[in-house]
Amino acid sequence: MDQVLAVVELVYLIIGGGSFLGAKIIEWLQTHGFTGRIIVLDPTPKTFNTININGNRVRYIRGSFRDGTVLDEIFREQIQAVFHLASIGHYGLVGGNREEVFRFNVQGTVELIDRCRRHGVARFIYASSVAVSFIGVPLINASEDDPMPAPDQYLDFYSRSKAEADQYVLAQSSKRFKTACLRFRGIYGAEDPVVTHKVATMIKRGLFVAKISAHPGRESQSNGSSGVNCAKAFALADAMLRTNGGLHGRAYYIVDGEEMGQYEFWNPIVPVLGGSFPTVNIPYEPLRLLLPLFEKACYSMGIPPMLTVFELAILANDNTFSIERARRELGYVPEPSSMPEVSKVKNKSIYHKFQVVNFYSLEGNLPQVTRNNWQFIISSSLAILIIFGSIVLYQFFV
Repeated sequence: MDQVLAVVELVYLIIGGGSFLGAKIIEWLQTHGFTGRIIVLDPTPKTFNTININGNRVRYIRGSFRDGTVLDEIFREQIQAVFHLASIGHYGLVGGNREEVFRFNVQGTVELIDRCRRHGVARFIYASSVAVSFIGVPLINASEDDPMPAPDQYLDFYSRSKAEADQYVLAQSSKRFKTACLRFRGIYGAEDPVVTHKVATMIKRGLFVAKISAHPGRESQSNGSSGVNCAKAFALADAMLRTNGGLHGRAYYIVDGEEMGQYEFWNPIVPVLGGSFPTVNIPYEPLRLLLPLFEKACYSMGIPPMLTVFELAILANDNTFSIERARRELGYVPEPSSMPEVSKVKNKSIYHKFQVVNFYSLEGNLPQVTRNNWQFIISSSLAILIIFGSIVLYQFFV
C-alpha cells in the first residue's frame, strides 16, 4: 500500500476532516507514503497534540459542505477522491430534530455526490455506522450481506438517516464514480472528544458505577473501532477503488479484532481517572420502557439527554460485527486495541505510541469537570429518577 500511495500526485478532500477521525486519516496517509495534498473542509477544525500531521501538505478551509459556492471553489483543485465524515444527530440536542438530521445527513450527502460527479471526482468513501443495522435487538457477528432493517425499525433519527445515506452512496457507484461505505462502531482513542471523552468524564464525575445488560449474569459483548483502524480502512478502501476493475459500491464493517464486555473495555482508564469499577446492576427491561419518556422530556426542555434510547439499547445488547469481508476484499488486518491492558496480543512493541491509558495518565489531559452546568444537573437528575423508577418497577413486578 505504501508504494501505491507514492506513485502519483493525489489531491484528497476530507469533509469534516477537522475532527479526531479526520486527523487520524491524515496521519495514517502521511506516515504510509502519501505525498499528495489534502484539503480539509470543516466549520470548526480542531488540533490534536497526539496526532502527527505535516501541515505543509494540508489546507484547512473553515466552512460547510452544504455551501455549494465553497465546494465549487474547492473542486477547482482537481480533487480525485472525497472522504465524507460529516454527520449530525448521534448526540446532542440536534438528535431530536428529525428535519435537520435528515437535511444534513441525507440531503447533504445527495447534494455532495451530485457536485462530486459534476466536477469529475473519481472516488467517494463514506463514513457510515453500525447504526445502519442495529435496531435494539442482539446482533452476533453481523455481516454486510444481512438484510437492512425496515425504516420504521430504527431507534432514532440518526440511525435511520445514516442507513438512507449509506444505501444511497452505494447505489451511486459506477466505473466512473466509485464509492464505498465504511461502517464504524464507537470510534475511540486518545483525544477522541466524543465517545472516549464522554466515558472518561463519567468516570471522573463518579457516575461510572452501574451496569446495564439485557443478558442476565453477564455484560453485553461488542467491538470498538479505534481511530487507527478507521484511518487504515480509509486508505485501504481508496487503494481498492483506484484499482482498475476493482470492487466498488461495497460496504464494510470496520472494527477492532477484539471482542469484549462493553464495561470491561474501559477498565484500564478507571483507576487512572480515580474512579471505581461498576458494581450496581440496573434492570434493563423497565429502564427500556421508561427511557423514551426521559428522552422526550429532555428534548422538549431543550436539554441534550444524558442517555438516549439508542445508547441504552446498543450498550445493553450484544452487538458484534464481522470483518471478514474487509479482510478479504480490502486486505484489512486491524491494529491491536488502543487500550493496552485490554488487548490480548503478545507483541507489545507494535502498540501505537499514544494509547488511551497513556494519554489519561498525564495530569494535564484529565477531563475538566464542572458541576454547575444547569443542563447537566437537570439531565442527570432526570436520569437518576428514571433509573430509580426502573429499579422500583423491577422489584414490584418480579
